[in-house]
Amino acid sequence: MKKNILISGIIFLAIFGLIGGLWIWSAGSGEQGNVAATPIVTDINFFYGKECPHCQDVEKFMEENKIAEKVKFDSIEVWHNKANSKILLEKVKECSIAEDEVGVPLLYARGKCIIGAPEIEKFFRQEAGI
Repeated sequence: MKKNILISGIIFLAIFGLIGGLWIWSAGSGEQGNVAATPIVTDINFFYGKECPHCQDVEKFMEENKIAEKVKFDSIEVWHNKANSKILLEKVKECSIAEDEVGVPLLYARGKCIIGAPEIEKFFRQEAGI
């Protein structure tokens, strides 16, 4: 009787451990792990985070001023895409910015990094002639 309870307990723990391990593994391989990098086709790259309020301010500015119709650039989301995050880190290395100082919104334009909504909007105003 005690032997059956012990075996049942071991089986229960093994199943519980397996289910828990699968749950943890699946949580770690979510959206970021399966998303390909955004193709970069221009020399102006706007890096942003989907939920970033400052990024949303820049996006609103670009929409209101129809920047996409006037300036060719790539929009690259980095908070939910590991491949895009790696691209961002490559670009900021070229600008000699430390990884721990990297944030969004960030614009990489023709070999230079522009950080923050006001400076990015200023860049797009000049490029768009507004």
